[in-house]
Amino acid sequence: MERAAVSPACWTASGPVGPRCIALLRRVRASGDKYTLVRNVDRDAVVKALAAGFVAWVGRSGDDVRLTARGAEYLDRLARVE
Repeated sequence: MERAAVSPACWTASGPVGPRCIALLRRVRASGDKYTLVRNVDRDAVVKALAAGFVAWVGRSGDDVRLTARGAEYLDRLARVE
């Protein structure tokens, strides 16, 4: 029995989340409780991450995000290549 190829792409209404969003998710996970958006690339990627439900805003600053359970599950699936 052959295994189907697994794609790391998670689709949102605007298309796949892409490698920048995956990199953002990894930085958010590594940061612990919250991650402060400091790069312009983060601001572009956070839109797709929010649309996919992978991150959520923390506080009112609009600069801090946290990883959601869905985001953690997605990163775990990528690591296991499911």
